[in-house]
Amino acid sequence: MKKILAVICFSFLSLNFANAEILSVGISGNIGLLEADGKETITGTSQRDITYGNNNTRLRADGVSSTSTTKGAEDVFIGYVSLFGEAHLFDSGLRVGVSYVPYALESETTDNTRNDNCSRDYSDGKTGNNTCTPTKQQVQIDVEDLVTMYVAYHHDVDAFPLGLIDSVFVKGGIIEADVITKEKLASGAEYGNATLSGQFVGLGVEKNMDNGLFVRFEGNVTAYQDIQLKNQKSESNATDGNKNTIDITGLDGATATLSIGKSF
Repeated sequence: MKKILAVICFSFLSLNFANAEILSVGISGNIGLLEADGKETITGTSQRDITYGNNNTRLRADGVSSTSTTKGAEDVFIGYVSLFGEAHLFDSGLRVGVSYVPYALESETTDNTRNDNCSRDYSDGKTGNNTCTPTKQQVQIDVEDLVTMYVAYHHDVDAFPLGLIDSVFVKGGIIEADVITKEKLASGAEYGNATLSGQFVGLGVEKNMDNGLFVRFEGNVTAYQDIQLKNQKSESNATDGNKNTIDITGLDGATATLSIGKSF
């Protein structure tokens, strides 16, 4: 969906160019740091005890339902390349633009092993021992079809020392992308995918060169909406399977962007 949206926006910009509107296109290198708070909630059956009834008959009791929560904060470094196009509106300094990342941004793979589906083993004939099944969890996330749509205002600067810059600009817009989860869980369960959405504002400077070429530097701050990923037990008859929910909140950060482009 994001890829279709980017194609439509670029087509709109090309249409403006065909009607003698000024168009800028280029490529950008982006680096930044994001901060996020994470919470993992695990709900499941922690234990199924054995009791003794009449005639010394062993009875298996219902499992004990439990919920555990783990919280943490993470700083994430990001770096990627994007393509952009802008339409200059009515020679007013206003521009409408879109940028697109033409490849997937892949996270590192996270591995952890924990004890699941705990029960009490009475094979010793006495009080019994707690036994658990070690399960290995492996999760990796891709961010695909990252699209940014924005409005910018450029103001020419004539008296800047040494002529290092020709204009300054402010911009603001929205960001959308698809979050694709790729996991290998011992239970066979899967996390669902999600949509990443955010808003940003930024400031920048631009230096014009010969033949319509320009170099641009900008800084942006972005705030993203919260994301929730749910993992449900895949086997319909498995009553002891854990159910995981991951909540990512407070996701925001800053990016620096260096761009080179050409105006027509």
